[in-house]
Amino acid sequence: MVWAAVGTVFLAAEAWVMLRWAVTDARWFPSGDYGLSPTRRVVADAFQILSIAGVLASVSWPVVRSIRRRALTVETRVLLGYLSAFWLMPVVNYTSQTAGYSKYLIGTTDWGSSIPGWHGPDPDTHPVPLFVGWFALAEVMMWTLPTVWVLGAAARRRPQLSGPRLALLAFGTALAAELALEPIMVFTGGYVYVTAVPELTLFAGHWYQLPTYAMVVAALVYGMIPGLICHYHLHHERGAPVLRGTGDLSPAARPWAATLAVIGIAQVCFLALVVSYAVIPLLGGEPATDLPAHLR
Repeated sequence: MVWAAVGTVFLAAEAWVMLRWAVTDARWFPSGDYGLSPTRRVVADAFQILSIAGVLASVSWPVVRSIRRRALTVETRVLLGYLSAFWLMPVVNYTSQTAGYSKYLIGTTDWGSSIPGWHGPDPDTHPVPLFVGWFALAEVMMWTLPTVWVLGAAARRRPQLSGPRLALLAFGTALAAELALEPIMVFTGGYVYVTAVPELTLFAGHWYQLPTYAMVVAALVYGMIPGLICHYHLHHERGAPVLRGTGDLSPAARPWAATLAVIGIAQVCFLALVVSYAVIPLLGGEPATDLPAHLR
């Protein structure tokens, strides 16, 4: 119930921020090629198509399972939790520009200025693409589902596998997914780390730099934590810790409390991710020196 209350507070804050943005500053980001060569435009278009396909695939699998069971599955609750956290994305640039999206992609203006205390870059010059921003968190399933499958296979082979070893296996699987997926987004120019700590970054100083600390945090938030929630709910008698106690509620209140609880933990986890992305570069980060015009 505590997590359900947290989820309710986050949803209320989200509604307030997004309503402020919708009333005052909401608009489509101006279209244009922003200096992209024909080849880079083809790459960007291909990435946008892949992003749309990734979102649709990520949504369809848990939704189909819920339809078949005629109830919200834990995977669907995780999906809803992370989808609802999209409004926190501008926090990564809360004080200065740490990350950037391609201006070539279809998107809206940023709603950062609608978040109290905002003193980051001008939102009018920074887009939030639809399928790399608004709906991108649906793709958490690309980290979560492989983690769930690996944990399930390990539990079937070794039922007495300890909690710490399960957590280590979950992190390793999520990190493997992160190492496969993150470079695609960065190297195609859909999303980049504008500022990073050079000593902890691959290809430091270039527009395609990859902070290792960001990949570790992403593995924790996108794969390990939601993967363990799903695994414990599916394979342990007491279920996932965040959902324990919902059985004591009335049948009408139970699904609402469970969904709000998962939303609460998902939004807290994603807030921790964007805050870490924003704060770590303040400890010695340096900006990339060769940012293309569409990523500035």
